[in-house]
Amino acid sequence: MNKNNIAVVVGGTGSIGAALANELKQQGFSQVVTLGRSSQPMLELTNEVSIEQAAMFIKSLAKPICLLFDATGILHDEQNNQMPEKTYKQINLSFLKKNFEINTFGPALIMKHFFPLLDSEEQSVFASLSAKVGSIADNKYGGWYSYRASKAALNQLIKTASIELSMKNKKAICVSMHPGTVTSKLSKPFHKEGLTIQSPEESAKNMIQIIVNLKSQDTGSFFNWDGEKIPW
Repeated sequence: MNKNNIAVVVGGTGSIGAALANELKQQGFSQVVTLGRSSQPMLELTNEVSIEQAAMFIKSLAKPICLLFDATGILHDEQNNQMPEKTYKQINLSFLKKNFEINTFGPALIMKHFFPLLDSEEQSVFASLSAKVGSIADNKYGGWYSYRASKAALNQLIKTASIELSMKNKKAICVSMHPGTVTSKLSKPFHKEGLTIQSPEESAKNMIQIIVNLKSQDTGSFFNWDGEKIPW
């Protein structure tokens, strides 16, 4: 891809997002723009107007996007003391809605407003943070109803978008990525002994390494942080 074009990280103020932005700069991407609730312009996933305005700002920079990385997501809600469900008896409608608003609907709106800005001639990549627990084929333990379902829905969006993007640009790539367990606010309550835990910087480095080596035939795939493909 043309690293002189724009790389955008949505959720760029979070632990993983900030690490991704830094890694992109180290990899030679000349213009890296981070967007989120504290950026200017502000981008709030539950506010489509803010997403549209952020896209208009990127358009005003007069360069196409070579890489669009959606580094957003929610696993638990500290404000309302809501954690992933251990049983169907704990399913809560408001928590279910919030998972889908952040993990599914927000990324869908990012696609809607930012995809027209992707490079239409050279290779472009859209990558979104998913989660291995969103894999239906890999689900062996159950639980985490809201998170699993919202990430599985995100994966379907990624797969569907990959087909449409390739019709417009054979070099366009659209993938889901599992960052692994990272020392971030999102996953900290779920760290346990025997689990491989990476720093945000390590996870970002691994994911960007995958991205810069992607081929057109990889579009519509789901990658683990170590480069292995995860079944849908």
